[in-house]
Amino acid sequence: MTQQTANSAETQTDPLYTRVISQLNEEKLAKDLTQVQLSRIKLLEEIATELPSSSRGAEIRSLLEEHLKENASSLAARYIIGIQDLSEDRKTGIEYLGELMQEFQRAARWPIVDHIADHVLQVDENHRTALRAKVESTERLRGKKELKPYLERLASIDKNNPDIARKYGMAILEDDPDRAVDFLKMAAESYVRQRDYNNLEEIWQILVSKAYQDIPFFEKLERILAANREKTRIAAYLVGLVEPFRQEEDWDNVIHILKKILQYEPNSSRARSDLVRAYRSRYENHSLLNEFLKMSDLTNNRKPVASAVANFERNIVFDTGNYVYHRTRGVGKITEIDSENVIIDFRDNPGQRMSLQMAISSLLPLEPSHIWVRYYENPEEMKTIFEEDPIDFFTILLNSYNKSITLSEIKSEIAGRFIDTGEWSKWWSRTRTRLKKDPNFGFNPRKKDELLLREKEVTLAEEQEEKFLHTSDWNQKLELAMETLKDPDTRSAAETCSHFYLEQESNKDLTKRLHSYFFLEAAHEAFPDMELSRQITVDLVKAVFSEETEKTLVKLSADTPVTEFKRSIVDLVIETRPQDYQQILSKILFELPIKVHRYIIGELNRLGQVDTLKAFVEKVFRKYRENPEIFLWVARSILSGQWTYPWIPANKEEVILMVFRLLKPLVRIESKGTRLKNQAIETIFGTTNITVDSIKAGHLPEIVAQSDSGVLRRMAALFREVSYVPDAQKDNFEEYLEEIRPGYKSQAASEEDIQEEKEQQQDLHLIPDADTILVSPAGLEQRKAYLDQLINVEMPQNSKDIGEAQEKGDLRENSEYKAALERQSQLQAEIKKVDQSLKKAKVIDPGSVRTDIVTIGAKVTVKNSEGESTEYTILSPWEADSEKNIISYISPLGKVLIGKKAGDRAQLESGAEYQIENIVRGI
Repeated sequence: MTQQTANSAETQTDPLYTRVISQLNEEKLAKDLTQVQLSRIKLLEEIATELPSSSRGAEIRSLLEEHLKENASSLAARYIIGIQDLSEDRKTGIEYLGELMQEFQRAARWPIVDHIADHVLQVDENHRTALRAKVESTERLRGKKELKPYLERLASIDKNNPDIARKYGMAILEDDPDRAVDFLKMAAESYVRQRDYNNLEEIWQILVSKAYQDIPFFEKLERILAANREKTRIAAYLVGLVEPFRQEEDWDNVIHILKKILQYEPNSSRARSDLVRAYRSRYENHSLLNEFLKMSDLTNNRKPVASAVANFERNIVFDTGNYVYHRTRGVGKITEIDSENVIIDFRDNPGQRMSLQMAISSLLPLEPSHIWVRYYENPEEMKTIFEEDPIDFFTILLNSYNKSITLSEIKSEIAGRFIDTGEWSKWWSRTRTRLKKDPNFGFNPRKKDELLLREKEVTLAEEQEEKFLHTSDWNQKLELAMETLKDPDTRSAAETCSHFYLEQESNKDLTKRLHSYFFLEAAHEAFPDMELSRQITVDLVKAVFSEETEKTLVKLSADTPVTEFKRSIVDLVIETRPQDYQQILSKILFELPIKVHRYIIGELNRLGQVDTLKAFVEKVFRKYRENPEIFLWVARSILSGQWTYPWIPANKEEVILMVFRLLKPLVRIESKGTRLKNQAIETIFGTTNITVDSIKAGHLPEIVAQSDSGVLRRMAALFREVSYVPDAQKDNFEEYLEEIRPGYKSQAASEEDIQEEKEQQQDLHLIPDADTILVSPAGLEQRKAYLDQLINVEMPQNSKDIGEAQEKGDLRENSEYKAALERQSQLQAEIKKVDQSLKKAKVIDPGSVRTDIVTIGAKVTVKNSEGESTEYTILSPWEADSEKNIISYISPLGKVLIGKKAGDRAQLESGAEYQIENIVRGI
């Protein structure tokens, strides 16, 4: 509102209008919310209440809205509009009042906060922001006793707010301790994830005293803390958990927790002493307790605690009545034991005596519940369990294998003992399906043939969280994190991932910072109410994209595993780089694997970048051997009809011929595996199992119908030369061609077609692959002479230098000796390099150097954009000499010149352009 509008209030006679103007003018004098009284808020409320019945209500409303446009922080305008909209159930009402409520919270005007919160809650009793404000204002104005109803409502809908869960848990601790503990557990888990250890410690002792029996809960917190690398903190927290079990004389749990403490604090003498005392109590009736303690070195603090514990626990199970396993005698039961000997009853060899040391080294102790012991004692019972209750059987089996077992171990336990070996495959297929459906079992995601027994039923969120916390590879971690965003039930796992990436927003690595930003954006989209205190803003990201180099952005895309993130990168490049986004996206189109390519093509086409798209496809076609996977993707897109763009610089016939030409070189390009070979075959035929019927079902018939006989003969000739395709499939292809185009072979001389095809192939492959170096006869002799110089002159001289340096005494301070040794290493490396390169050498036949197009061995006269002419000879990398204008065929200029004719233009990626004037032989 302008000053003129405010002053015009003097001429207005409507009292309501006058009051509104008065309130708006009052804001000019008191903008600080800390000075606002509740009475003023109530005055504004009265105005809002009277507004609908006023004859000038619409005019006043318009006045307030105009004022708000110029004064976005106006208290009067926002509050009056907010109250009016709230009464009419408009979204803006809650938005304005919510803003004001938070501003008054920051100003500590609690009566006003309380008043506004009541208004909002009358309309939406579960409004989170209003409930939180009501909790805080109630606590400050009326004390904690009146918090309970608001906390209960808030805790039921805001389960991810640890402060609310803690406050509510504490509020009901006396009246409903079990429910209170549940909320305190929720709070504790969130505090651990957020690394809010101060608040965690406030409720830790309560949890220990009320819920110490819930070992899995404390172990879950331990895993999260371990992922946060809080070893010392874990040990400190676990100390308090020992005492309640000690008082109950539950020595197994005391030992279990003390071992965990020592895992994180191995040098803790107190924990070690407590563990020894716990072992003494647990095994007080064992006849060899002291002997085994001494043998284990557990009481010797100078010895590593982990090995001492392992030794003691391995030995202590040797006692009368316990079971053992021998690799040849099988399961046996200890009938007598002393400090010297052990007597064991094996099934076929009862009363077997052996020394204690021999027993410890050769026998495997078994628990009475072990499947081998149960089978030893009662084989018929185990067979009944196997047949009638497979889940119980596998529970016994996995507990016997420390809760994890491989498929080969399962087969060795079952085949031949519980089922015939021939029935194994059918039985396992049926049983595996049943085990997958049981929440107590799971297959190891990192080792597919390993079955796991879970200590408790594991939710999908817990399983995803576990995978995330135990994965160290950055890219794998990102992909696991993205999985947590796909299902509302995995929100808790998504929160764990989000807290990790919130920390990573400050990572020194730019790529990791941006990945973290992209994930947190995706997390906010999946769970909009998840509260995340972000460090990186969208404006900051846009600034990075606008300032970074082209190379950095291309590498960022290549280093990004998640397709959604790649799309965000593409969008940001387009938005922030109007001057060069085409070049950047063109380079990203050559990255592997193919993920975001189709999206880029669509965006460039939408933006009308026809020249960029055409240049990309032309480059792919020109360099299809260097980029076979990209080429095959482009070819499939065209041949399948997915691409029907008018800018495609080739028809389907030309494209499919290029794919046929690629088939033979793939043997060399893909020396191991068949992935690309299969892709190429499928691109042509739609399948790798080539029959006449399968060809008819693909897209080839349309192309064959429109092609002349010469093209068909080329296809057949090229396909016949592919070594990895069975002859029967080649025959099927020719049979199909003959069926569709009878007599296609005899319609012209086949040899002429093949010769023409070879010439085209020759033009396409003028630059050799990496396994071949084309060199002139003179260049080869020079290279051989260089190798001879290295071996027969420089190496002997170097050996002589080393010998002379050794004669000078102390080698540690002998700089000549060190320099000679360093030179020796350099010579050896150079000899190896030159020798290997000579094995790749292929001499250029001077007579084969063409003058109709530029080839290796040619001398080319070119004219630059300024009209200056220069003569270049194109030879091998060995022969390149800038002073003599000899350039390598793998140099940027050499690459763009090769294949061109006189009169053609060649352009470097830098933009420099040359016109070819003349071509002659250069050797």
